[in-house]
Amino acid sequence: MKAFNRLMLWALLLGLTFIAALNGYVSSRETGTAGKAYRIEIGRIYEQVQRGIPPEELLPDLNRYTYVNGLSWIGKEAGPDEVQRFFAGIGVEDSNEFMVKPLYADQQIAGYLRFSYRMPGPDVHALLVLDLFLLAALGAVMVLLFYIRKQILRPFHSLQELPYELSRGQLSIGMKEHRSRYFGRFVWGLDLLRQTLDAQKETNLRLEKDRQTLIASLSHELKTPVATIRLYASALADSLYDSEVKRQSAARLIGQQAEQMEQLIGGIITASVSSLQNVEVVPGEFYLSGLVGKVIRNHKERLELLKMELTAGAYQDKLLLGDEERLHEVLNNLIENAIKYGDGRSISITFREEDYRQLIVIENSGEPLLLSELPHIFTSFWRGSNADGKPGNGLGLFICKQLLQKMGGDIFAEPLERGMRFVLVLRY
Repeated sequence: MKAFNRLMLWALLLGLTFIAALNGYVSSRETGTAGKAYRIEIGRIYEQVQRGIPPEELLPDLNRYTYVNGLSWIGKEAGPDEVQRFFAGIGVEDSNEFMVKPLYADQQIAGYLRFSYRMPGPDVHALLVLDLFLLAALGAVMVLLFYIRKQILRPFHSLQELPYELSRGQLSIGMKEHRSRYFGRFVWGLDLLRQTLDAQKETNLRLEKDRQTLIASLSHELKTPVATIRLYASALADSLYDSEVKRQSAARLIGQQAEQMEQLIGGIITASVSSLQNVEVVPGEFYLSGLVGKVIRNHKERLELLKMELTAGAYQDKLLLGDEERLHEVLNNLIENAIKYGDGRSISITFREEDYRQLIVIENSGEPLLLSELPHIFTSFWRGSNADGKPGNGLGLFICKQLLQKMGGDIFAEPLERGMRFVLVLRY
């Protein structure tokens, strides 16, 4: 704000300096022009007298001159006092200037002519109009700068600390509402982001607390079956049982304890993905064309840089049911997987109808998954044999399945001869 205030002050000072300089330039230019004009008029009158026209005959014609307004003369026979008074400008009005020029006859001085004239200043009316116009322009610039300062810079200045505070985790301080037409939606979005981060922080704290409680509880519960298994395993290894019935009973107990451990481990996995299953889906209606257009725009340029071909088949625009943003998230996930696990050649999106449902088919070229891996592809934390050395956590397709099922749809995977196909099922 201080820098902009200095900018406004400099703009004002430069504007006033420019106006003053322009006034001086116009005044000096007009004065110079007038000086040339009165000299021309004096020259014309002097030339006529030199041609023999008596000065008294020229007196009535002085009215047609702009600057010269008086003419007097003396002969060479005038006395010294008269000549001195003549050259001193006695008889010339104080508001006028005068010039004395000698008259010649047969190359001898015959007398002197004295011209009185007005030295006009600049056109005050024109300068006033010019100054008013320039001051109005300067005023408009200052009003514009003040408007920018009040409506744009001041609201933005009040927001500049917010990203820093958010980065430090200060999420509890709300934001003041702004009526600024430029930042109203921006402020609303930042406050919504703050609220979302605050809610996410609370959720993370709650999940972390639940996770620690779960780990402590399961760690305690796992001790019993582990100790039992170790005991029976040691007894079997040392041949402490003297009959086959006892050995089989110990083996069954080991199996039961192992099953109990599996259940406890399953509880850990269920708890770890419970937050993913609670993802909210907002039911709504949207057009297929809007969804497809958004996906193409988001990935077209990137795929061109990767030298991958993206093709979209023809489709009939329809009104679909579901959460457009979540479905957009699903399609982005599938295209990212196609880029990551495909051979980098092509991705295609096609459309068809089946059983009063809209199907969106995404195919990519590359090595398909093994048939034995397909039943696990939508399981959480599962990754296929083609994922070695590639980043990921095995949750992408699991989340896609969860989202689509909450929208009343579904997703299926099919291996191709050279690639993979994912089919999304959506409701009209």
